[in-house]
Amino acid sequence: MKFDLEWMRQHIEGGPEADTLAEALTHCGFLVETRDASEDSEIWDIEATTNRPDVMCHHGMAREAALAVGARLKVMDSTVEESGEPAQDLASIEIRDEDLCSRYVGRVLRGVRLVESPDWLKQRLERCGVRPINAVVDATNYVLLETGQPLHAFDLDRLEGRTIVVRRAEKGEILVTLDGENRKLCTDDLVIADRSRPVALAGVMGGANSEIGEETTDVLLESAHFEALPVRRTSRRFGIHTEASHRFERGADPLMAPVAADLAARLIAQLTGATVCPGRIDVRPRPWKPKEMSFTVSGVSRFTGLEIHGDDIVRILEGLEFRPGRDGDVITCVPPSFRGDIERVSDLYEEVIRHVGYDAVPAVLPILRTPPGRRHPNWELVDRGRRAAIGCGLTEAVTYAFIDPKIDSRLESWPLCPGPSVPLINPLAETQGMMRRSLIPGLLAAARENLNQGEADVALFEEGRVFSITEGDRYTEPEHLGLVLAGGGLALPGRDAVDFLEVKGVVEVLLRDVAFPPALWQRGGDPWLDEAEGSVVADGDGRIIGVAGLLGDDEAGRWGFKQPVYVAELLLQAAKAELDLPRFEALPRFPAVWADITVEHGTDLPYARLEAEVREQSDRLVTSVSLVTRYSGKALPPDRVRTTLRLVYRHPERSMTQEEVNAAQNALKVALVERLDVTI
Repeated sequence: MKFDLEWMRQHIEGGPEADTLAEALTHCGFLVETRDASEDSEIWDIEATTNRPDVMCHHGMAREAALAVGARLKVMDSTVEESGEPAQDLASIEIRDEDLCSRYVGRVLRGVRLVESPDWLKQRLERCGVRPINAVVDATNYVLLETGQPLHAFDLDRLEGRTIVVRRAEKGEILVTLDGENRKLCTDDLVIADRSRPVALAGVMGGANSEIGEETTDVLLESAHFEALPVRRTSRRFGIHTEASHRFERGADPLMAPVAADLAARLIAQLTGATVCPGRIDVRPRPWKPKEMSFTVSGVSRFTGLEIHGDDIVRILEGLEFRPGRDGDVITCVPPSFRGDIERVSDLYEEVIRHVGYDAVPAVLPILRTPPGRRHPNWELVDRGRRAAIGCGLTEAVTYAFIDPKIDSRLESWPLCPGPSVPLINPLAETQGMMRRSLIPGLLAAARENLNQGEADVALFEEGRVFSITEGDRYTEPEHLGLVLAGGGLALPGRDAVDFLEVKGVVEVLLRDVAFPPALWQRGGDPWLDEAEGSVVADGDGRIIGVAGLLGDDEAGRWGFKQPVYVAELLLQAAKAELDLPRFEALPRFPAVWADITVEHGTDLPYARLEAEVREQSDRLVTSVSLVTRYSGKALPPDRVRTTLRLVYRHPERSMTQEEVNAAQNALKVALVERLDVTI
């Protein structure tokens, strides 16, 4: 922010040297970034943080500078000569929205002549980046730059009923602002109106229907205090940034309004020959209430690690106008109205530290006494799933949690889709308008990108949350684990291209290592997955906990894939909360007996169902059941296959005879024929 050095020095008794002043301001937290020489002064660019609107003016910055160099800040003289009719008889002010406007001060001037400002005034405005317009407007801008209080001048004769009404805009009202733009207002906008229409956007910009012109003779001078939020909301919605909105958005001083009104009225009278009508019209529905704060000298010393004398603390707070009082170790003060950023005792500590000097504070790490943390219950599952996927040779991918609404609409048919989608109110892009309900779209996009870049072997996984709406409009965020294989997949020895057996093998390992309950594979996944190579994985209760298979032709075409792409997704939260610990078993002392059984059955019988039935009907001495081969060919109809399984028999206390094994096998064959549509 630009400051005129000589103007600022006029507010300090003694007028310290420029170099001393610049060094002192930087030392207490206000970096003097540049110093540009002008004819009789310097133009300084000083960094003023957004939480300090009180220093966004020459008097406020002079307050900090005076304390920093050990000088005294001059008190502003706002006395004004008055004559003529009382202001109360010439205009009226009404505040209807007291929550948004706590004070509105009006001054009436008569006999105003619209003249050009003198050179000294123009120069000061131009040095601070403000363009001179005319004496009335320039006077309001000058007082703003001096005190930080925005002001606005209305042509009193152009206000219907010579009345100001502070209210919310009515929906659909139109205001032509001073920049010539038509502004369509809404009920969130606070406006300054007369009896029938808006004449200004409160705290932002005036309206063209009440601006000062060549025919203006009577002026109503506005000096008000508006709440920060409505000004910020209106300023951003219309894309307007003014000197006034810059201050009001950050919090103006509620007690500066009458002082600034008097200063501006006096200056306008001097420049234009106008007379200031006696009295202010001061409407104050919510007077500012000071709050008292207390802290201890020893508390400041403990906080800073410095031994700071109580007298020094009192001196600093007096210079900042905090009205301190000391009783032994306790210091009590009242933050001034222009310091709305002071909310806690630690804020007072910072004020003291700034003027003691940050360099004096020792660089020591604080001792933090914190209780031991606890892992979130989901973290164990997440770590387990990630370790298992990496152990399979997959590479982790991290994709966006936002997806295209068009893709999201197709997820209604995805078997593992948790529920209705969650739209974004303000999406970053049109193609990112929904929260994802599955990890598969993001993984497919990553696979496509890798394949398009010439990558031959794509084997990616992602662990992450998906989002949906449950009953009662509540949100759910289950943890999922997804994977995609394309091209050479995991590039296993003896395989040129990924196939269903490879993706099924990976999913089986994940089910085992993440500790999912026993699962049953079934055909499914249409229309996302190929009818012949698509499966859903269900738990013992029939709930779908996973999907795996070949991406269907239609879906592959939408993504632009020219080669087979296999995908899988698991519901991580369906896994057991804890892993089963391994248990030691003594090595067998007696030999095992292997026996194969071949059954012919329809292709609609899942292998998982066949294996489960074999295990259930087998003799108790069967320790293992595994697949040997699965045959389909010329000797069989198209809808029939032959599956050979190998059973391992072992008795814990003796060697088994072949007769015992044969008897057990025959009993198993009879049971399978009775319970399943199979032939032996």
